[in-house]
Amino acid sequence: MPSNTFTGMACIICVERVDYMKPQNQKVKGLNILTEEVSEITEYMKSKQKAFDKVSDYSREIIRLSAQAITNLHNSMADSAKERLREAEKLLTSQELNDKRFEYYALQAQQEFAEAYIFYNIKTSGKLPSRKSTMVSREAYLLGLMDCIGELKREILEELRNGNVEKAEFYFTTMRSIYDITRPIRFAEAVLQGFRKKQDVARIQIENAGTEILSFRKSRK
Repeated sequence: MPSNTFTGMACIICVERVDYMKPQNQKVKGLNILTEEVSEITEYMKSKQKAFDKVSDYSREIIRLSAQAITNLHNSMADSAKERLREAEKLLTSQELNDKRFEYYALQAQQEFAEAYIFYNIKTSGKLPSRKSTMVSREAYLLGLMDCIGELKREILEELRNGNVEKAEFYFTTMRSIYDITRPIRFAEAVLQGFRKKQDVARIQIENAGTEILSFRKSRK
């Protein structure tokens, strides 16, 4: 008796499943609207992709020009560095790069430009430029400052090789001042991405530069 009851229940379940799987003649409403919506969204995404590609192209070119400017500065080619910065500046201020939808992707380019621009001003005029003069975001300016410390260390080593300890000490004082002024800055990684790590790297670079200058002075006694 129990066995027959179980078999009957199984058959009912099977029938119900078969009925559930039967094709339905009714169609969901709104397919025409959905087709129009998907078409409109697709066109929007195509336009967004095109804008993103432009931001990516401009960003890569700014990074390349900024790197060239830094190399020129290390090779005492200030005029060439200035020309590279002018080329990068045109792209930096373009409407295409300043698309609010892709601010994050343009940050790296701004940061690299800020580093090169700050380094150029320090080396050619002995002056730190303001953020507004660099035309970059607040975040990019701070990140560029930290990266510039590494370039100043390279200049210190070069000046020491040339026996110009006074110039080396000027660069050392500059890099230490940048670090001291920015040292109190402490924000979450999501707010100022990469800054803490750059601070740590800058501190080590300053310590190493100071050791190099001290060793140089001792060797001259």
